Amino acid sequence: MKTVADKCIKQKEDVQMSFIEPKDLKKLKEIDLLTYLSNYEPERLKKISRNTFCIRDHDSLHISHGLWHWQSCGIGGRSALDFLIKVDHMSFKEAVDVLRGKLKIKHPKTFKQEWKEEYKSFLLPYPAATNEQGIRYLRSRGISDEVILECINDGLFYESVHRDSYTKKLYRNATFIGFNKEARMPQYASLRGINSDFKGESSGSDKRYSFALEAAHPSSVLHVCEASIDVLSYASLMKLKHQDYHDVHILSLGGVQIPRKDSVISCKTPIALEQYLNDHAEINHIVLHLDNDRAGRLATRTIQQNLTSYHVSDSPPKYGKDINDELKTRLGIEVFPQRQSYRLNIDR
Repeated sequence: MKTVADKCIKQKEDVQMSFIEPKDLKKLKEIDLLTYLSNYEPERLKKISRNTFCIRDHDSLHISHGLWHWQSCGIGGRSALDFLIKVDHMSFKEAVDVLRGKLKIKHPKTFKQEWKEEYKSFLLPYPAATNEQGIRYLRSRGISDEVILECINDGLFYESVHRDSYTKKLYRNATFIGFNKEARMPQYASLRGINSDFKGESSGSDKRYSFALEAAHPSSVLHVCEASIDVLSYASLMKLKHQDYHDVHILSLGGVQIPRKDSVISCKTPIALEQYLNDHAEINHIVLHLDNDRAGRLATRTIQQNLTSYHVSDSPPKYGKDINDELKTRLGIEVFPQRQSYRLNIDR
């Protein structure tokens, strides 16, 4: 759904299109925010985790996987053009002129997020006084009370709070913790906004140790989901089917790589999956429940092609886009249509 700001921008574009050729405008819109800042305003850019950046003058504005989101204002986008208009409060014409001027001086190099950063210690988010709103949030997503309470008792979940240093507004996040198996120390925290649509990771998170529900005893079966909420959703689905989720491993990948439009494979096996398999040598069967979209289907194909020594099954959501959509549909919380599996057009 388009916001009022998006509609206003579109109206301004329609009025002012006469001064710029459509093909030139298309090129400007292709410049993502991370590429723009790294080339032209690097002093504003700050790296806060493996794949997440913020800008120094608005620390709740996060940039990750090609997208940006300003948590404190509830707005976001992909392009630098959107950013200059929505965040720096330029008119459409001013933003276009700025980008044109930058391009004349220097052609931007596409920013790659693989560059090395200096080591950062992992910081657990500050806990709220109670988990009341976090529990209410998980219940609204259909998560079983048994699953919720077990995760709290095991230190896998809690409600955290963050005060934006710019707006002073307090934000609450559902916080999912991943542990280093050998040391049993927290190494990763996935954050999901309780009162916003924010998604992110805590500073210094090591994605190798993503959120997971480990089997209560050695198990040969690993179920794999994209997000932490999907892990809890799958455990809750198993309870609905009168199955014991303690009998299997359930892992979150912490999201999957967003592929280029012309890509037919993601190339790399997610590091969270590689680490979990290294830590659990008894696993020989992997069941993938990745999202029913292009990124999820490409990641599924990648894992199937790369992990040939394992039996890898594909079991995408039967309703909606992800496992939580399926859970909410089966519980009657929100009804999503039954979906055909997303088909990749990869035959050459």
